[in-house]
This record gives sequence, C-alpha cells and structure tokens, in this order.
Amino acid sequence: MNRGLHSIILIFATLFLGGLSGMTAYAADSTQEVGGRIYTFDEKGHYDYLASKSHEEPKPGVNTYGTLKIKGNIAFEGDEDGTGHYAVNDGRVDILYTYDDKLLSAEDEEWHLIDDRTKDVAGIKLGAEIKKGALILQTSKDGESWVNDRTLTNVFSDIPVQSKSFYQANDIQIANGCYYRLIVAWEQAIKTGQSKGLFGTEVGKTSKYDYKKTAEVYEFYLYNPASKGSANNEMTRNLGTLVSTGMDNGYSGNNKIGITDPHYGWKLGQFFVSGYTRETEKDKNPVFLKNVGDQITLWFNLEQDINRLNDNENLSINGDANGYDQYFQTAKADMGRGELIIRYTDAQGVKHDPEIYTNYLEANASTRADTIVKLFEEGDYEVALDYEIKSTPRKIIGMEVVPEFFNYRVFFTFSVRNGNCMVFPFDVKTGNELNDGAITENGFKLDMAKSRYLNIDVRHSIVKEDANGYSEDVRFNRPAKDGEEYTNDGIYIFSVKNLYTGESTVKTIYVGSAAYMRALAVNKLTLKELNEKLALGAIIEDDGKISIPKTEEPERPEETEEPGSETVSETIIDTSLLSMEAEKKAEAALEKPQAAAMKSTKGKKDGLVLLILFTAMAIAGIAIIFILKKSDNSGRV
Repeated sequence: MNRGLHSIILIFATLFLGGLSGMTAYAADSTQEVGGRIYTFDEKGHYDYLASKSHEEPKPGVNTYGTLKIKGNIAFEGDEDGTGHYAVNDGRVDILYTYDDKLLSAEDEEWHLIDDRTKDVAGIKLGAEIKKGALILQTSKDGESWVNDRTLTNVFSDIPVQSKSFYQANDIQIANGCYYRLIVAWEQAIKTGQSKGLFGTEVGKTSKYDYKKTAEVYEFYLYNPASKGSANNEMTRNLGTLVSTGMDNGYSGNNKIGITDPHYGWKLGQFFVSGYTRETEKDKNPVFLKNVGDQITLWFNLEQDINRLNDNENLSINGDANGYDQYFQTAKADMGRGELIIRYTDAQGVKHDPEIYTNYLEANASTRADTIVKLFEEGDYEVALDYEIKSTPRKIIGMEVVPEFFNYRVFFTFSVRNGNCMVFPFDVKTGNELNDGAITENGFKLDMAKSRYLNIDVRHSIVKEDANGYSEDVRFNRPAKDGEEYTNDGIYIFSVKNLYTGESTVKTIYVGSAAYMRALAVNKLTLKELNEKLALGAIIEDDGKISIPKTEEPERPEETEEPGSETVSETIIDTSLLSMEAEKKAEAALEKPQAAAMKSTKGKKDGLVLLILFTAMAIAGIAIIFILKKSDNSGRV
C-alpha cells in the first residue's frame, strides 16, 4: 500500500474516531521533536541516502548536528510507514532545526565541521557548494514525488547558533495534507596524527585526518482534519478571468488572448468557491453568505500537466526567477512555477499584507484534483495567479533554440459575509449570555460573533418617576461596537440588520436593581402598561412580580318578605274562638304558603310561579277558616 493511500486512510480514521471519542488533544504553540534516520558516507560520497542499505536512529546532539522540531497547534496522531502524522487544528506550523556551534568550534583532534566543496546532495543540484552544511526542505502531495521547496547552503557557518524556524508550512499545504522531508548534509574531519618529516625533521610534516559525511533525513506529514476533502454535491461558483500581461512588466498588462497566442483555446485550471449557504452580489462582486458550520473554501483544479501544457511537449510552466506583481506591489523575487497571491481587506477597510505562495503550481496543486486553496471567514478578498509559459518550438538535436516566454494572470475578487442577524449580550461579571428581555445589575457587553458587517444600533434610556408614574428619558441612540460594555442603569434596545439578507432582529436588556426595572423585565411590560397597573393599586413585589390587593365584598341587604305574606298573617283570627282541631288545620294550611314565600326569596328565578301558588293557597286557607267559623256559630259540624 503506497503512502498516499496510507495517509487517506489515516485522515478518515482520525476524522471518524475523533468525532466519536474527541481524543485528539491539540496544544496551542506546542513543540514536538521529529524522529529521522542518520546515514554515514566516506569523504567521496554524495549523501546518496536512497541507495544506502543501513542507517542509524538519530540521537540529537550525539550523532546529529541538531534537532528537528515542529511548532504549532498540533497533535501527534501516530506513525505510518515510519512517517509521523500530525493533525493541525489551526494556523501554520513552524519548522525548526535547532543547533549550536559545538562542531564548528571543535578542536582538530575532535570531530569538527569542515567545508564540503561538492554541489549536490543525493542527486539534488544545489547551485552552490555545500561548504559548512546544507538544509534541503522538500514537499510532496503523495509521499512519492518530491519538490525542492527550500535550499540553504553553508548554513552552520553563517548562523552558528540557530533557534528560529527556517520554514513555515502554509495553510494551503496543511489544508490539503502535505508530506515534508528535511535533508541535512554536512562533512566533518578529525586529526589522527602527522606524517613523517623529511629525514626525520619537521620539514614536510603534514597532519593526517579521517573524514566522513553525514546525511540526516526526516519525514513527517501535516494535515487539518477539519478541512473538507471534496467539493462534490455542494453549491459552487467558478471564479477568475485569464489575461495575457505581456513580458517583464509585473504582470500588469491586460491583453486578450488571440489566435496566435500559445495559450489560445485552453485553460490551465479553474478556481471555484464552495461551502456557502447563499450567494448574492454587491457592485457586481460575488458575495458568499455563510451560516454556523459552513466552511467557505476556495479551490483550484489544475487541468494541465505543467510540463506538457495542452498536451504539447513544447509548452511548459517556466520558473520566473525575477518576477513581481505590480498590482499588489510585491518585491522582485523567485516566483517559481506560478505564484498565488491572496490579499484580505477587513471590515474597517484595512488592506492586510498579501499572502504569497511561490512555486504554487508545482508544490501545491495536483493535476485533475480539487485542491484547497484556503478557508475563508468574513472579509473582502483579491486573488491572483501569476505564471510564465515557456514555448520551445525550435529544437536542434534535442536542444532548445531561442525559446519564447509569455506571462499570464488569473485574477478575481469576492466577499464573505455571515448570513445571520444576531448579536449576543453577555453579563460583564458572570460571563453568562443574556436572553432578550433579561435584567442584570452588573451591566453587559456585546459579542457580534465575528459578524463584522451587521448594522447594529443601540438605544439607551433611563427611567424617571414623577407624579404621573414612570417615564423614559432617551440618553443616546447610536451605532454599537463589538465588545462595547454598557453598565449604566437603564433600558437598552438593540436593532440589528443584515444588509445582505434584509433580516432584522431587536433585543431589549435591562440594567439595574430597582423594583420597577425588575417589573418591566419579569412581566414583559412597557412603562405605559406598568403605570396603568400601578394606577389600579398594583404592588411590585421584591422579585418583580406584580400583585393586586384583595378588597372585601359588600354586605348583602337583609331579605324581605314577598308581597302578600304580611296580608296572610293579618288574616289569621283569634284561634281561641276555634276548636283545637280547627286550629291545627288552620296552622297547617298557613305553613304551606309561608314556606313557599321563603323559598321564593331565595330563588328569584321561579318567583312568578311561586307567587301564583302562594296566592292560591292563601285563598284556600281563608276559605277553610270561614267555613269552620260558620260551622261553629250554627252548632253544626
């Protein structure tokens, strides 16, 4: 199984297991030593470690010149085929080779550093003599094909003590996953004695030395597990316009590509953006809106073999050894085979220094593969890819005759904005988030959650008490700032508007400890509504709740007898004139209408029916009494 497949398996395993267990432990600015292999050669060797059949494990400070370290927000994930894999949580990674001048200043009778006059290391042409040590940093996308990214010669003489990084692994490399190889080459000698002089004298006596050459080789792999591995099944937008710039003018020309141009009819590759929720436009500039969890990513798909462009062996990407970009005002430098430049402008309109990626097409892009360029947060971006093409239509016996060179540029701009429309208030002392309508005695500060392009206004008013109750007095109404603190008592109303989505949000926060302030917050009242309740006798409790005192119910009036009851009583005659039996009959007859009358006073709903019944029974009672009286007077029963 090759290293490329090993790395892919490791990446997916790390993402899966890390998502389940959360075991990856990142440490900001942690420094870790990287293991390697030590190869030893005789004085005629060329540090060909690839052909060597034996090696030693490094013992820093003993059999190595120094120690390789990597520094950043990293976590060691294990070894694959002897290559250490490191997950990078964020940012770039510094690569350091730390050493001292122990070998440089050693005596002749000890192993000490000497000049090596050769100009190659394991077949790598350096362009200069090694002298007192060489450092070669190579990068690879698959661990098989390597690109020389940084070469330094005579390093241990020019910088006898080193503790700073000599190379920084950039975010493009880490986002896509990248192998790194450091080769350290140096020669040393030790005095073993002297040759005999002429006729046993000092004349002609020379020192004898033993020599050896050492190659230290270190390999490791850096990647960011959070980076997306594919742009498939997402919304994407192609970006970039190709122009011919003319030669040696800082890629500043803007010429159309005609039919006689070697770049006519084909393109080198395609930039595109993915990972956004919605796309809009402002001043003809694409704006990509992101929500929580979105990763807006710029990709590049290299469509050509840079050594055989448009399937033409006479066309290739050339290394521009003395190029510059007039638009970004970069210095003249070795741009390598294609230079990528990205400049960021923040919400305050400040243009940051451009990020420059030299030798981009050779070191960072794979043919026919979607390669991550960068992950983006809010801001405005300008992107350019400058490259030079060499055309060699004329060859004699395989040798190029008067090659031609052409400069080209792909350029585009875009913006990234958060799609939300929120601002988050936090208590200045507890740090707790405050919900809409919350109250705090401490005050609060605003967190815009990295949304720099929202229009946020804050209105502050204090509450005054007068004869008519409570009233508001506005103290200011102005734009709000991220991180601004508000500690004065009063009512704060925030109005948030996203200019790119049209959405708006309003939040109210109360600051203070007064009872009326708590009442407003707890009961979700306006001052007008609070005044109305207080006017009705409402009382504000300590916790802000509002209560209304209970009032006693008025006494009911005494019940009166229904009309006719008094008439019935008046009709009762002297019972002494009646016999005992007649008296009992009369009383029984009277009890019925009186009970009916009492019942009618308790239940007025049936009043009319009871009145009629009462009247009929009263008449019947009177008739009975009259009959009894008459019977008694006549002496007949």
